[in-house]
Formats: sequence, C-alpha cells, structure tokens
Amino acid sequence: VVTTAQTQPAQTVTAGQQFKNIKVLNDMPAEQLGKVMNIFSASLGVHCDFCHVGEDFEKDGKKEKETAREMIRMTLGINKDHFRGRPEVSCNTCHNGHEQPRGVPSLAPVAAAEERPKQPNTKPTADQIVAKYLEALGGTVKLEKVTSRVIQAERLEPDGKTSEPESAWFKTGKYIAKTTYGNTIVSEGFDGIKGWKAGNKQAIWMKPDEAEQLKREAELFSPANIKTIYPKMDFRFVDRIDGRDVNVIFATTAAGLRERLSFDVETGLLVRRSAATPTILGNFVYQVDYVDYKVFGGVKIPTTIRYAVPNISWTRKISSVKINVPIEDAQFNSNAL
Repeated sequence: VVTTAQTQPAQTVTAGQQFKNIKVLNDMPAEQLGKVMNIFSASLGVHCDFCHVGEDFEKDGKKEKETAREMIRMTLGINKDHFRGRPEVSCNTCHNGHEQPRGVPSLAPVAAAEERPKQPNTKPTADQIVAKYLEALGGTVKLEKVTSRVIQAERLEPDGKTSEPESAWFKTGKYIAKTTYGNTIVSEGFDGIKGWKAGNKQAIWMKPDEAEQLKREAELFSPANIKTIYPKMDFRFVDRIDGRDVNVIFATTAAGLRERLSFDVETGLLVRRSAATPTILGNFVYQVDYVDYKVFGGVKIPTTIRYAVPNISWTRKISSVKINVPIEDAQFNSNAL
C-alpha cells in the first residue's frame, strides 16, 4: 500500500484537547483517533467493548483499557528509541489479529509460501498498462460518450447475510450514494470540491483523507481521464491477487497523493485500488476491489465492489445501471437533502 501525503492544518486540534480522559495519545491529531481505534480493533481481532464500557468511551473501569494504555506507551517508546519516531512497530506487529500475542513459534507444519509471480523480462510501461485498461473497458470513444450513470445496488455487510438497498449517481467529477437503513437514509457525496456525509438531513464535511476517497469515486467514473487523475504513474512489479497476476502501478494524483493501482495482466482491467493515511501508530489503509465486470451502454463496469478499512468492510452488489440520465448538479450538494 502506498502512503498518501497528508498536510496537517496550521493549528491541529489534538486528541487531548478535543476528547476527555485521553492519557497516552494526548498529542495525536484528534482526527486520527477514530482511525487509530479501528487499527487497534483489527490488530487484536476484537470490538470496542473489549476495552470500553458500552458506548461510554470516556469511562474507565476495565483492566483491558489500562493494559492498552501500557501497550501504547511501550509501542511509542520502541518507535522513538529505535526507529527515530517512525511508526515501524504497531499493535499488529505482535498481535497479528489475535487478542494475545504469540510469544513462541507454532509447532504446526509451515504452509508453503505462495510462489512469487514471474517478473517480465521487459517491463511494461504505465502507458501500455493504461491503454490496455481503457481498451478492455470498451475504448476511449465509447467511454467519453457516457456522461452520467445511475445505479441500484445492495450494500452487503461482512456477515454475508445482512444487506441494505443502495442508490448511487455519477456525473463527471461528482458522486453521491444513498444507503437505506430502516427509516434512516445515510448519504455520502462529493460535489466537485468537498466530500460530505449525512444521516437523513444532518450533513457534515468529511475529513480530508475521507473526502479524497469519495473524490476518487467521482473521478474514476470517467476512466478515460485517468492520466489527468494521476499525472504520474510508474509500473513497479507483477503481484498476485486472488490467484491472478496483476501489474502494480504506483500512481500520484495532481495533489501529490499516492495510491497503488493493480491491473489484471491478462484482461487489463483494474482489480484493486489502495491508499493509506499515516497515523501515529501506523497506516490506516483504504482498499477497493473491483470484480465481475459487465457491459452497460457499451462499456464495462465492475458490478461487485468490495470496500475495506481496518475493522470495517462492505460490498456493493450492483443490480441495475442506467446511463446518460439527466442529473442536476444540485443533487450532489449537501444542502439538497
């Protein structure tokens, strides 16, 4: 995963200033707290109530919370003393998804490591990979004829059973999705400048890194512009995802943010996009997998899209697509709710 370069505002609000009963992460930017908590949960394979008393996150009373504070001090100390403050060691270094770190090696037979894909004698260029991608989608001429898209889908939760109806609207540079949870509609959108999210009619602006991911949803609606989205793209190596070889490109946006794009070697299609936001205790990774491409309006789009961040994942299963539907720009604004 490639780490995105995040620029902190001139006056950063710290966790100690914004939240109560912060004892070891006081100087961390407040906007990192939720991400760091998710990293903790994913690293130990536990939920919030492992350390917290119900939903009263400020309250003490569980020994696991005190233990967590000790472990955070230890981890920060190791990184300070041995890695010049860089977050090289994290909770996941020792826990690796388990509540208790494993201090002794397993006596079970070690599974054979997956063979590394053979690297090409002549490396493909990023331009060649992108050209194959656009051709696989249907070609630049057909792609440029698609000016809008409305989709109906189901949001599938990690248990594979629970789902919610979802609708999404795309127009060049703009995006909005609405998911219905009972009587509540949760919306998230990018209006061409800012990213926002809302529950029913109460909208808030997103944090910069979150808005950046919604911006990419909007931008990649027009894949013919991929070289404008990512002015700098470099082929790095051949990797393997779900048993298939992929060409990995490190791509940099016009704003200097870096992402990793993986294209299926055989089909040329984009199968994964990933980025990461730095935190005081390691990278908060954002990953999108694109599967089951089908043709709509002469061009291919993925009909199964898997989203994942630490401790949270969901899947969008697309059931219908309408193209070139008239969509007013105002629909993408938060004040249109």
